Amino acid sequence: MGFMFSRLGRYVISRVVWGIVIALIAVLASILLIDLVEQMRTVGTRSELSLWEALRLTLLKTPMLIEQTLPFVVLAGSMMAIVGLNRSSELVAMRAAGVSAWRFLAPAALAGIVLGLFTITVLNPIGAHLFQSFETERSDALSDRPAGEANAGVWIRQGDPDGQVVIHADTVDASGSTLQGATFMFFGVRDNALRFERRILAERAELRPGFWQLTNLVEATPGGRPVRHSHLAIPTTLDATEMIDRFVSPASLSFWALPGFIGEARAAGFAPTRYELKWQSLLAYPLLLATMAGLGAAFSLQLQRLGNLARWGAAGVGIGLFLFFYSQLAGAFAMTQTVPAVVAAWSAPFAGMFIALAMVAFLEDG
Repeated sequence: MGFMFSRLGRYVISRVVWGIVIALIAVLASILLIDLVEQMRTVGTRSELSLWEALRLTLLKTPMLIEQTLPFVVLAGSMMAIVGLNRSSELVAMRAAGVSAWRFLAPAALAGIVLGLFTITVLNPIGAHLFQSFETERSDALSDRPAGEANAGVWIRQGDPDGQVVIHADTVDASGSTLQGATFMFFGVRDNALRFERRILAERAELRPGFWQLTNLVEATPGGRPVRHSHLAIPTTLDATEMIDRFVSPASLSFWALPGFIGEARAAGFAPTRYELKWQSLLAYPLLLATMAGLGAAFSLQLQRLGNLARWGAAGVGIGLFLFFYSQLAGAFAMTQTVPAVVAAWSAPFAGMFIALAMVAFLEDG
């Protein structure tokens, strides 16, 4: 631990941080260019979108994209830093002075942990807020409504062989399961055709397991007088988890908002698997960045005079890609509830950490 805060340790940390900054600039430039072209292609072809408006959409999405690509940035940055020390013979001098390879792993891991904590506590909330704005502005740009016109709300349909119910709501709350200003239009099957039967205007409609709970509603039938009710339950075949997934994206919920959202969903009897996976992934994020930094350092410690430095670097990149695809596969298993979300989120960082430790042990102790 003392080495990390010594002059030599601070120097290694500064080189790793500088390498991460250079890699981040390169990746950020690529992200901005690619996403700008994507916004012009998808949004610009369906609406009048200027270059500056497309750039604004890209900038709103950029913090979230940085969070997603940061593990590879840290891997590339730490490899650049250690390879730079290697090429300038500074690594040789440090090893000759008795500095163990384990001590190169610690500063890189510390830089990854600090950057990970900053990302989940600061960058992620900012990115979640901006991503909500991105989704709103993008949907407005893709819609046919003139600028400034009121939002058309949301439309939902449920049904069975006996009829259909078309639901319109002005807004959906943050939980994705409560509608404000809801209109229920009921259609029954008669003579092999759908016939309008009744309409219900409700101030609030909350989706419960197996039914809608309506509050402050007015029910009207063709030719009949409107009838007011304070509460009414309507059966439904809609799945609450699908409703939440449809209206609430995990990317739009910040690190600080996810625990409360998950608790409310569980209390309502829902299964917020996607959000539990996102929460556990954020908790494991500092360890993931530390692992990537450690892998970058471990696979760059091979002395240049011994050769095969490029081959070792390619192996480090390959391990990083393997961990990415492994985490995606584990997340898919978690979504099907085959494995717990905590296992899916933490297994990849721990696997990478053990690989890095085994690599350093091989290089240091043979």
